[in-house]
Amino acid sequence: MAKLFDPGAGRQRVDRYELVGEIASGGMATVYLARLTGVGGFQRFVAMKRLHPHLASEKEFVEMFLDEARIAARIHHPNVVPILEVGASPVGYYLVMEYIEGDTLARLLARAATRGQRLPVPIALRIALDMLSGLHAAHELRDDTGEAVQLVHRDVSPQNVLVGVDGIARITDFGVARAASRLTATRVGQLKGKIAYMAPEQAAGEESLDRRADVFASGIVIWEALAAKRLFKADNEAATLSRVMTEPVTPLTAMVPGFSKELSDVVLRALDRSPDQRFATCAQFADALETAAIPREGIATPRELAAYVTEVLGEEVSAQRDAVRAWIARSEPSSVDAASSTSSSSVSAAVMSLTGTDASQAGMLTRTSVPRARSRAGLLALLLLLLLAVGAGSFLFARETEYHPPAVAAPAPPPAPAQVYSAPIPEPMASSSGGTVTVEIAPKPVVAPRPKAATAGAGTAAAKKAKKKAADDVDFRNPYR
Repeated sequence: MAKLFDPGAGRQRVDRYELVGEIASGGMATVYLARLTGVGGFQRFVAMKRLHPHLASEKEFVEMFLDEARIAARIHHPNVVPILEVGASPVGYYLVMEYIEGDTLARLLARAATRGQRLPVPIALRIALDMLSGLHAAHELRDDTGEAVQLVHRDVSPQNVLVGVDGIARITDFGVARAASRLTATRVGQLKGKIAYMAPEQAAGEESLDRRADVFASGIVIWEALAAKRLFKADNEAATLSRVMTEPVTPLTAMVPGFSKELSDVVLRALDRSPDQRFATCAQFADALETAAIPREGIATPRELAAYVTEVLGEEVSAQRDAVRAWIARSEPSSVDAASSTSSSSVSAAVMSLTGTDASQAGMLTRTSVPRARSRAGLLALLLLLLLAVGAGSFLFARETEYHPPAVAAPAPPPAPAQVYSAPIPEPMASSSGGTVTVEIAPKPVVAPRPKAATAGAGTAAAKKAKKKAADDVDFRNPYR
């Protein structure tokens, strides 16, 4: 199970992957739970194996790390954890693997031992057959020319068998795998792998290893899964190595009550110290196991294995899921931040797409584009206000220059000469020369007093005609009307 990072301490990223927590760590690399996100809410969890930064300058470790990615990425089988990507970042080399929700066989064995139980034989055999199937696929790997790669895993152990809640067991970690086309070569006398799970020829440092070394290691794993006990492990590496080379293997019939002799003999053949006496391939080993187990012990189905894993690890898996959900909820930005981030990223992308625009220019453009738009809007608003003000002033001026008939009925004075009124032309009406316009006001007409009898019939047609004629006599040529 992954130990999640604290979202409050800052989000950690390696290229396009966000690190969520640490799954495991070894002498060569650390495995993280990572998340890949994309468009439309796309999200995928992966396992990222990252070489320790202090080993980035060690050529041998880098080449070994790249070997694993290059070799394992070619293997496509349901019982092998696939390699999805390999890359290099400022923090070191990394490879991305499919994330298997579940745990290792080692963890299942430890959990059963804690409860004073052993793994049910059908469950152990199901895991064993899946492991052997994945190893056989790796051993059969060929290169682009069709030549056999002659791959040997060399590190088959319960820690490298992942058992998923989907009821499938998978082999993983080809970090010390040996292949004829590998980049690195093992130094003379250098042991790679776990001593307690080594074949005698591998522990002796022989160079001519083949797939039968993995058959022996698989026999150790299966023996321990069925017996619920370590086979060669001792207090120190020297004693462990001695047991691997010389210790007699106890038959499973003496370790597991009611265990069939036929099945025990199959496992003993895989553990023969002579490679020629073992099964030649993992496929042969699996076939023999299946044939011997079906009559008595039986083999669990993937569905039964999934139910067992859920029973043993269900609470931890559920707790892990809830913790990851909570981590995502705490680490995700708020909707406002997300909207602003989306907007800024979209603007930045659009600006950066312009030919010849570098990052600094893009930043300048994104900062100044909004104020400029605002200034233009302000100018338009000011001009509109000026136009409204001029229009209002013109209306008031026209009202003041309108003709109002006198309130008295006395005879009007003699006609006066025409008056000339000059006023500056308002801006909307001004000519290009900026001159003035002349308004000529006609002399007030003389209106004779009317008898009361005539005005009394104001509603008659004659009265309306007289009123219209009086209005027509007004010489009104106000250009602002």
